[in-house]
Amino acid sequence: MAELLVVATPIGNLADFSPRAREALERADLICAEDTRVTLKLLNHFSLKKPLLSYHRHNEEARAEPVIARMLEEDLTVALVSDAGTPAISDPGQQLVDAAWRAGIPVTPVCGPCAAVTAISASGFNAREYVFAGFLPREKKPLREKLQALRKTGVPVAVAYESPHRVRDLVAEFGALYPTCPVLAACDLTKKFELLLRGLPAEIVAALDANPKADKGEYTVVFDFSSLPAEEEPLAPQRSAAEWMLAALLDGASFDEAAARAQEHCPRNEVYRAKLRVREMLEKLGAED
Repeated sequence: MAELLVVATPIGNLADFSPRAREALERADLICAEDTRVTLKLLNHFSLKKPLLSYHRHNEEARAEPVIARMLEEDLTVALVSDAGTPAISDPGQQLVDAAWRAGIPVTPVCGPCAAVTAISASGFNAREYVFAGFLPREKKPLREKLQALRKTGVPVAVAYESPHRVRDLVAEFGALYPTCPVLAACDLTKKFELLLRGLPAEIVAALDANPKADKGEYTVVFDFSSLPAEEEPLAPQRSAAEWMLAALLDGASFDEAAARAQEHCPRNEVYRAKLRVREMLEKLGAED
């Protein structure tokens, strides 16, 4: 019977490759890989030999359905892997997984490393809830708007991926908006030259500026919004007694019924003055007619 195995692979340290993940690749008839060269190195390290099919961001839309058709026709067990971490988390794979579900093919997750979760676990931030934002916009205005939208969710922690060439600008922009909010910038997680920087945005920017190798490796950035006060909801505009009366009159209420409805929402003296104004207005309209 056809089956799709969604297999997490190491984000840097091959020792993190679980026995279950290795077993999954061993029993797969075919491996769909983001970059076959990267996956081939993994297979060679563990002395595995399997047919590989390139499955990346630029061909996944066209390739998903043919792969599913082949799985059904040949009863294939297919393993889906990305270059590092868990497939379909800001990596290719979502369309293949979705197509498998729609075709009635069992989907089996083989859990393992994920850079976002790894960074959060080392941040020390209270991530009882968190938002995963993937890769944030490159341009300054959309980036600022996205950071503000993340803050407005009310979720205390957000995590994003960033390239080494843009991470400084990301942290600086965050600092311009929320200078007192701590940040964790993690680079080359689990690798030999793993780097974790935690502090206020200005401190992280200074550390990146002082590091001649800061533009090497991929970054995972964790933002802690928890120190900010909750944003207050804008107050709903208050209707005056006269507005309550006019709305009721438009709904077909009598003058006295309209006054009674206004009395439910407004002080009695305000309703009294509103009755005089509304009556005067109605009399004037009647005279004009």
